[in-house]
Amino acid sequence: MKKLVAIFLSTFVLIACSSSEDSLSFSDNPGPIDSNLVGALEEGQDPSRVPEIQRNFLAGCVMGATDRMPDLVAVQETGLLEVCGCSYMELVKEVRREAAAVADPVTSSSEIEQDAYKRFKKLDEDFQATEGSFDDEILALFATCIRQSPA
Repeated sequence: MKKLVAIFLSTFVLIACSSSEDSLSFSDNPGPIDSNLVGALEEGQDPSRVPEIQRNFLAGCVMGATDRMPDLVAVQETGLLEVCGCSYMELVKEVRREAAAVADPVTSSSEIEQDAYKRFKKLDEDFQATEGSFDDEILALFATCIRQSPA
Protein backbone atom coordinates (compact mmCIF):
# COMPACT_ATOMS: atom_id res chain seq x y z
CA MET A 1 0.00 0.00 0.00
CA LYS A 2 2.86 2.39 0.76
CA LYS A 3 4.16 2.10 -2.80
CA LEU A 4 0.74 3.08 -4.13
CA VAL A 5 0.64 6.03 -1.77
CA ALA A 6 4.10 7.08 -2.95
CA ILE A 7 3.04 6.98 -6.58
CA PHE A 8 -0.08 9.03 -5.97
CA LEU A 9 1.58 11.46 -3.59
CA SER A 10 4.20 12.28 -6.16
CA THR A 11 1.42 12.95 -8.65
CA PHE A 12 -1.20 14.81 -6.65
CA VAL A 13 0.31 16.54 -3.64
CA LEU A 14 0.17 20.15 -4.76
CA ILE A 15 -2.80 20.14 -7.12
CA ALA A 16 -5.03 22.04 -4.71
CA CYS A 17 -2.26 24.15 -3.25
CA SER A 18 -3.42 27.47 -4.67
CA SER A 19 -4.41 30.05 -2.13
CA SER A 20 -5.80 33.54 -2.25
CA GLU A 21 -3.74 35.98 -4.28
CA ASP A 22 -3.21 38.23 -1.26
CA SER A 23 -1.75 35.46 0.91
CA LEU A 24 1.88 36.02 1.83
CA SER A 25 2.56 33.48 4.55
CA PHE A 26 1.80 29.98 5.73
CA SER A 27 -0.55 31.28 8.42
CA ASP A 28 -2.88 33.40 6.27
CA ASN A 29 -6.63 32.86 6.05
CA PRO A 30 -7.17 30.34 8.86
CA GLY A 31 -10.41 28.40 8.80
CA PRO A 32 -11.92 25.00 9.47
CA ILE A 33 -10.58 21.91 7.73
CA ASP A 34 -12.84 19.11 6.48
CA SER A 35 -13.43 16.64 9.27
CA ASN A 36 -12.05 13.74 7.21
CA LEU A 37 -8.67 15.56 7.03
CA VAL A 38 -8.23 16.28 10.75
CA GLY A 39 -5.95 13.26 11.13
CA ALA A 40 -3.38 14.96 8.88
CA LEU A 41 -2.88 17.88 11.28
CA GLU A 42 -0.04 18.24 13.73
CA GLU A 43 -0.78 17.18 17.27
CA GLY A 44 -2.51 20.02 19.08
CA GLN A 45 -3.33 21.98 15.92
CA ASP A 46 -6.82 23.53 16.09
CA PRO A 47 -8.90 22.06 13.20
CA SER A 48 -11.04 25.19 13.15
CA ARG A 49 -8.02 27.45 12.46
CA VAL A 50 -6.00 25.75 9.73
CA PRO A 51 -4.28 28.11 7.27
CA GLU A 52 -5.73 28.09 3.78
CA ILE A 53 -2.61 26.81 2.03
CA GLN A 54 -2.38 23.86 4.43
CA ARG A 55 -6.08 23.03 3.96
CA ASN A 56 -5.67 23.13 0.19
CA PHE A 57 -2.50 21.05 0.24
CA LEU A 58 -4.00 18.37 2.46
CA ALA A 59 -7.19 18.22 0.40
CA GLY A 60 -5.18 17.89 -2.81
CA CYS A 61 -2.91 15.25 -1.35
CA VAL A 62 -5.57 13.07 0.27
CA MET A 63 -8.36 13.50 -2.24
CA GLY A 64 -6.04 13.20 -5.22
CA ALA A 65 -4.71 9.91 -3.94
CA THR A 66 -8.09 8.50 -2.95
CA ASP A 67 -9.63 9.50 -6.30
CA ARG A 68 -6.92 7.43 -8.00
CA MET A 69 -7.34 4.47 -5.64
CA PRO A 70 -11.03 3.50 -5.83
CA ASP A 71 -10.41 0.43 -3.68
CA LEU A 72 -9.24 2.60 -0.78
CA VAL A 73 -11.59 1.60 2.03
CA ALA A 74 -10.70 4.11 4.72
CA VAL A 75 -8.13 6.89 4.52
CA GLN A 76 -7.35 6.48 8.22
CA GLU A 77 -6.36 2.84 7.69
CA THR A 78 -3.80 3.60 4.98
CA GLY A 79 -1.59 6.07 6.79
CA LEU A 80 -2.30 8.50 3.97
CA LEU A 81 -3.40 11.25 6.37
CA GLU A 82 -0.13 11.02 8.27
CA VAL A 83 1.90 10.93 5.07
CA CYS A 84 0.14 13.98 3.66
CA GLY A 85 0.47 15.90 6.93
CA CYS A 86 4.15 15.02 7.20
CA SER A 87 4.77 15.92 3.56
CA TYR A 88 3.24 19.36 4.04
CA MET A 89 5.34 20.06 7.13
CA GLU A 90 8.54 18.80 5.48
CA LEU A 91 7.96 20.91 2.37
CA VAL A 92 7.36 23.99 4.50
CA LYS A 93 10.57 23.31 6.47
CA GLU A 94 12.50 22.87 3.23
CA VAL A 95 11.33 26.11 1.59
CA ARG A 96 11.99 27.97 4.84
CA ARG A 97 15.53 26.56 4.94
CA GLU A 98 16.06 27.56 1.31
CA ALA A 99 14.73 31.08 1.89
CA ALA A 100 16.88 31.55 4.98
CA ALA A 101 19.98 30.24 3.18
CA VAL A 102 19.80 32.89 0.46
CA ALA A 103 18.70 35.78 2.67
CA ASP A 104 21.00 38.65 3.53
CA PRO A 105 21.95 38.99 7.20
CA VAL A 106 19.70 42.08 7.47
CA THR A 107 16.64 40.36 5.99
CA SER A 108 13.76 40.30 8.46
CA SER A 109 12.12 37.06 9.50
CA SER A 110 8.85 38.20 7.91
CA GLU A 111 10.64 38.74 4.57
CA ILE A 112 12.18 35.27 4.82
CA GLU A 113 8.74 33.84 5.56
CA GLN A 114 7.27 35.61 2.53
CA ASP A 115 10.07 34.28 0.33
CA ALA A 116 9.51 30.74 1.68
CA TYR A 117 5.80 31.05 0.93
CA LYS A 118 6.55 32.19 -2.64
CA ARG A 119 8.90 29.23 -3.06
CA PHE A 120 6.17 26.86 -1.88
CA LYS A 121 3.69 28.33 -4.36
CA LYS A 122 6.32 28.09 -7.11
CA LEU A 123 6.55 24.35 -6.43
CA ASP A 124 2.84 24.16 -7.22
CA GLU A 125 3.26 26.18 -10.42
CA ASP A 126 6.22 24.06 -11.51
CA PHE A 127 4.31 20.88 -10.66
CA GLN A 128 1.40 21.94 -12.83
CA ALA A 129 3.67 23.15 -15.66
CA THR A 130 5.50 19.81 -15.79
CA GLU A 131 2.29 17.81 -15.60
CA GLY A 132 2.99 16.34 -12.21
CA SER A 133 6.68 15.79 -11.78
CA PHE A 134 8.93 16.74 -8.89
CA ASP A 135 12.67 16.85 -8.58
CA ASP A 136 14.45 14.13 -6.61
CA GLU A 137 14.85 16.28 -3.49
CA ILE A 138 11.08 16.79 -3.17
CA LEU A 139 10.39 13.11 -3.84
CA ALA A 140 12.90 12.26 -1.09
CA LEU A 141 10.85 14.35 1.37
CA PHE A 142 7.74 12.37 0.48
CA ALA A 143 9.64 9.09 0.74
CA THR A 144 10.82 10.00 4.24
CA CYS A 145 7.24 10.64 5.31
CA ILE A 146 6.08 7.37 3.75
CA ARG A 147 8.78 5.42 5.58
CA GLN A 148 7.78 7.05 8.88
CA SER A 149 4.08 6.23 8.38
CA PRO A 150 2.73 3.56 10.73
CA ALA A 151 0.59 1.95 8.04
